[in-house]
Amino acid sequence: MSIRVVNEGDLPQIVSLVASLSHFYLDEPGKELPVWFRESITEAAFAGRVSSPEYLNLVYEEGGVLMGYISVKGGSHLYHLFVAQAFQGRGISRLLWLKAKEFSQSKRFSLRSSIYAVPVYKRFGFAESGPVGTKDGISFQPMELNDAK
Repeated sequence: MSIRVVNEGDLPQIVSLVASLSHFYLDEPGKELPVWFRESITEAAFAGRVSSPEYLNLVYEEGGVLMGYISVKGGSHLYHLFVAQAFQGRGISRLLWLKAKEFSQSKRFSLRSSIYAVPVYKRFGFAESGPVGTKDGISFQPMELNDAK
């Protein structure tokens, strides 16, 4: 097991991982992802985030297989957290989250969770911080965690 900083060579696997989970984001599985969302998960979009000092990007891998990916923006906004469907339920998302928190000086974190992932984030200590939002067939739940309590 290895959690490490993303490198450019990981980008195709990250794109494949995120695309494989797209049915979890949509309110109506089987529909096409909206253009703005598709453009945010291209290799070029990930490359921009990986090269930006504003983002921390980590992957979880075993035996050369990339199983999970996390991205934190500005030290306090959980931007992406994905675990390949075949490896969900093994604690990988928690390990990635805990490692990402080690890099942050913040005690408060925010995110916009897919509806599917809300229970995972609740187990991490996040709570809903506003009403469910929807944009172009993708619903999300704003959530916050305050570790300073």
